[in-house]
Amino acid sequence: MLTAEELLEYAEGISNDKAAKISLIFIMRELKPGMRSNTRAIDKYDFNVKKVSLSSDVSDYFKSVLSNQIITHSSREDIEVKPYTVIDDDIDNKIYTYALNNALSFSKVVTEHVKSDKISSINSLEEIKDNLWAYCIKVYSNKRFAYSFRKFGKSRITTDTPEDIIKKFTARFDKSDSELRPFDGSAISFDDKIDCLYLDEQFYVFKKKSFEAIVGLEDEFHEVAHQSLESMKSSDIVVGLEIIENEMIFMPSVRKTMTSIRQKGNDKDLSKEEVHSMNDVLKKFDGVEFTINAEGKIVLENTADARNFLKLLNDYYKQGMTTKKYYATDSGSLVSPRGNN
Repeated sequence: MLTAEELLEYAEGISNDKAAKISLIFIMRELKPGMRSNTRAIDKYDFNVKKVSLSSDVSDYFKSVLSNQIITHSSREDIEVKPYTVIDDDIDNKIYTYALNNALSFSKVVTEHVKSDKISSINSLEEIKDNLWAYCIKVYSNKRFAYSFRKFGKSRITTDTPEDIIKKFTARFDKSDSELRPFDGSAISFDDKIDCLYLDEQFYVFKKKSFEAIVGLEDEFHEVAHQSLESMKSSDIVVGLEIIENEMIFMPSVRKTMTSIRQKGNDKDLSKEEVHSMNDVLKKFDGVEFTINAEGKIVLENTADARNFLKLLNDYYKQGMTTKKYYATDSGSLVSPRGNN
């Protein structure tokens, strides 16, 4: 894992490398045959890629975007490079690292497709418009390959192919000689941002939400959330889990919380002692209680109960080791003491 300083050095190296080679690769996504968009699976899409030839001006633009974005994110005050977590504080001073999950459909895009030197070129924007998912800036500089990704969609593409010139005509103004010239209407717009960088077999994530969309983590959240639910059911200590199951369908935040719970292992082997402890914490901080039935099980009666249950299972309430102050946050990673005390 590179430090922020090493990322800065890498970006400056690209910026100063006049021999750097830049490629632009479009990434298309479509459902596999027989799959539906609402199917719960993390391997339901096929991806394919196409490249496009670049003029020197456009190549320089993308080189500048890549180096400037790395510099912008890596030079922020108090920047922290840390492993990706599903839920974290909403403070814009982090670069997340992520090791690719090969179970994801997108993994082949990174490990095979964009690395290939046999990518076919497009002849028209019509070829990619309907299934465009993201684009990749591929750079070879100082004997290293790097790949940046940006979430993209067909709304950024304009194609205009009228049946004949009489029905519709588009012209562009040529500033070189102040003359209008015919324009076929095919255009694509880019901005000066990237969402993540893949370098030395590691993702560096600058835009967390866009990154999750690009690589398909939302589909993984679905899968892991269902695994967590099944684990809760097997403990047989909670009544009304169907409320959570319904919330999972419509609420991405619920799926993320359950994924976080799963990662911490807090959904396994729930006991009656933990049930009573959860009720004590809820009463202390929120002034409400769960209903506990005659068998000592928590009874979830509505969505408020369900969300309180998930909140407590994710250790939402925390206490500082030094000040003993209490905090309320879903973020946080498990740590182990290193000292002897």
